[in-house]
Amino acid sequence: MLSFNHIKQKNVSFPNNQFIEFCIFLFNNHTMRIFTCLFFLSFGLNLSYNSFAQDTIYWRSDSKLRWEDFQGIPDSNSKYSAVSNPVIKYKLSANEDTFNIKVLCFFVKTKSWSKFKNSDTLLLHEQGHFDIAELFARKLRKAFSEYKFNYQTIGVDVEKIFAHSKMERTKMDLLYDKETNYSKNRKQQLLWNKRIKAEQIKLKKFAEKN
Repeated sequence: MLSFNHIKQKNVSFPNNQFIEFCIFLFNNHTMRIFTCLFFLSFGLNLSYNSFAQDTIYWRSDSKLRWEDFQGIPDSNSKYSAVSNPVIKYKLSANEDTFNIKVLCFFVKTKSWSKFKNSDTLLLHEQGHFDIAELFARKLRKAFSEYKFNYQTIGVDVEKIFAHSKMERTKMDLLYDKETNYSKNRKQQLLWNKRIKAEQIKLKKFAEKN
């Protein structure tokens, strides 16, 4: 199960207790002015670099989640057996001539939990949510690479691109949970594993260079 945190704001509804950092630095000669900086959308995370590094796992094709990575405290009132917290984070810097965007996908250990840590099938299902996040990180990189740069509107433009990606990711995560019945439908789980991997391969050129 993917954890969702719907923030009620105009045009904002972020999934999975998501921590999103959005920084735009606009440079004009030697003067830097902050256009839009740091939207933190999770439970007030304010982590030092070291603690952040210890609490996160960056997505890698040669590494899979383990139950030991689910370090959050299980919600005894939740009907779900496990909750994972994969995050997409991006930073954007720009001047009047060009822009640069870095997109990262990582898993937050202390916001992820499981009541049962003896099911390989359930673990594979939670890995699927992490893989879907990586898929949409690649889609986001592709969308940003195709963006026609406009210095005057870049802030609004980037927010629109991200909002669309966020909406599509949420739809896929919900459909994934529904069709696999949270890993209980093993046939559908295997089909989804293949589907996610195939879609990732199509966007291989937009994978983060490790």
